[in-house]
Amino acid sequence: MSETALPSIRTYRDTSALIKERVAGLTEEQLEWKPAPDKWSIKEVAAHLVDSSLVHSVRIRKIVAESAPPLLQYDQDAWVTTSKANQTSLDDILTAFEAILAYNVLFYERLTVQDWLKKGINSDKEISVSDLFHGFIKHVNTHLTQIERTRAALPAIAVT
Repeated sequence: MSETALPSIRTYRDTSALIKERVAGLTEEQLEWKPAPDKWSIKEVAAHLVDSSLVHSVRIRKIVAESAPPLLQYDQDAWVTTSKANQTSLDDILTAFEAILAYNVLFYERLTVQDWLKKGINSDKEISVSDLFHGFIKHVNTHLTQIERTRAALPAIAVT
């Protein structure tokens, strides 16, 4: 693996800690509150990141193991709706995220430079393992911002 990939793997690994920081001090009621009926609660955002991690895990392995494979697609809103995340503890959701993240870190740390450059097909567009890796970090950061917006919009439920 190249030297430039090493800091990124740390950044990837640190996404779990960043999520925990953003949700720290929130009550169950706050974690389950939705800014609008068609918007996600903070728990649902966290559950979506678990779903996204699962899909990411399959995608990177398909690209490395197969020749220009089509990548798994999914309906994120349907997955969040059917996950019933608000009926699950945040600790369980975050444990799942950390487990998948840790397993993917092991995979990433074993990749060769050639593996990072391999490509799959995502919606008729070629995308490399490196692109997916950096895209996942960006995706988590987008949802961290979403969590911050939801926290800021919480009604008169005390935020600690």
